[in-house]
Amino acid sequence: MQQMVEEWHQSGINQRQFCEKNRIKLSTFGYWIQKYNQTKIPDPGFASLRISPEPVNTLPVPKMEIELSGGVFVRIY
Repeated sequence: MQQMVEEWHQSGINQRQFCEKNRIKLSTFGYWIQKYNQTKIPDPGFASLRISPEPVNTLPVPKMEIELSGGVFVRIY
């Protein structure tokens, strides 16, 4: 299934032509492409974490700060 989708990507022809050439139902091939694309979602992996030394002042300073997607920050004091 995955090999066929990769062959189609490299073929330069549209899905209908590829399916006719390889005797595959277009609806079945569409399902294969959907499943193939789900396996190709990149793994976000690990994000770097930087811990800074505590500055000398009277305001509370977070010991750790994590930035999430969408600009959301998690601060640990």
